[in-house]
Amino acid sequence: MDLSVVLIIIIIIVLSIILAAIGAYVVIHSAEEKEKDLPQIDVSGQYAVLVKPARESLNRIKPSSERLKEWLSTQPISEEEQSSLLSKWKSSLEETIQTIDEGDKNGTVTYRVVIGPKSARFCSFMNEENYITREQIRNHAEILPPYVLGCDCKLVPKFPWENPGKAGWKPVIPENGKYQVPDWRNIA
Repeated sequence: MDLSVVLIIIIIIVLSIILAAIGAYVVIHSAEEKEKDLPQIDVSGQYAVLVKPARESLNRIKPSSERLKEWLSTQPISEEEQSSLLSKWKSSLEETIQTIDEGDKNGTVTYRVVIGPKSARFCSFMNEENYITREQIRNHAEILPPYVLGCDCKLVPKFPWENPGKAGWKPVIPENGKYQVPDWRNIA
């Protein structure tokens, strides 16, 4: 065998090894970049992979306990009543969060609000026939109870077999791009 043929074969083998190493380097580093750059999927609905937790949405929009205490301290009501209203607010908020979290686990995508007798005058923006979607909850947590201090509204899952036909399936609709939710600074 001629020396030039052997040299060409050696050069081809060395170049093949170098190209394979470069290819492996590119594949490994591009895979690491893809893993770093993946955004958290924040979608809702039947095909959701991951939804924003209800607690996060509600904490962003509803007043904090400190803010509620501060406002209640300026009202002409007893400390016992202030404490009771704050406790009702917290339990209503936790109940709403629990309902949504359970719905996320079970695949529930529509809810309705059972309007309590004490809160009925504040809830003119919706009625018992309205429904709320998980998408609305993700984008507009203000439409969830509690609405005012002492609110006795409850969020419950809405199933297709409830109120068959068109009655009972009316969406909560914003007016001029905004839901007409009452100011939380009211007492039911």
